[in-house]
Amino acid sequence: MTDISLHRVSTAEAVADALVGLIVSGTLKAGEPLRESSLATKLGISRNSLREAIRLLERSRLVKYEIHRGAVVSTPTLKDLDDLYRTRRQLELAGVQQEPSEEQLRAITAAFELLSETSKKNAVEPIVAADLALHQAIVDLLDSERISSFYRQICKELVFYFTVLSYTDEEYVNPEESIISRHSGIYDAIIAGDRALAHTLLEAHIEENYARLREILTEREAAGA
Repeated sequence: MTDISLHRVSTAEAVADALVGLIVSGTLKAGEPLRESSLATKLGISRNSLREAIRLLERSRLVKYEIHRGAVVSTPTLKDLDDLYRTRRQLELAGVQQEPSEEQLRAITAAFELLSETSKKNAVEPIVAADLALHQAIVDLLDSERISSFYRQICKELVFYFTVLSYTDEEYVNPEESIISRHSGIYDAIIAGDRALAHTLLEAHIEENYARLREILTEREAAGA
């Protein structure tokens, strides 16, 4: 297991993020039980903090509880993907149809600039984080803290799929073509106030993303069978 330390970090959210990193990297594999004692020691945290983090991941469906096994890493399925993307589609497309305030436009611009700058590093994890931050900014256009908070939970699940896609298709190798070009049109349309075009481009982006992930999961399930 990768050596990760969380000294002086006490929030369940930070611990949950560390666990997401272990799951995405494959250090914690699908179906693997989360051993509280060994994980708490490895992360340098209390077992109570770990339990709170596991409960957060259970809400985001990355972890599930099984009888006699306790908390285990979930195994992604096509049904999970379908449900997740149905939710993502509804929230993001609703967000992009709103008229942004000046503050929201600044947040969208900052998120897009961060994605552009991060993509130059050709590293999967920060690119995925910046990508999701841009989509979070789009959902934030709904101006609802409850919805934004709900989407942040969804992002903990999306980070797994985004990372799988990036590694499988090697998007991080040439992010200008594979990532920036897909988002620049959406960003430009939002800034220009063309909500119809922004909706069309975002919908196409989500559908393309979803279709490719379905192919990848179908291939994985076939290989596993």
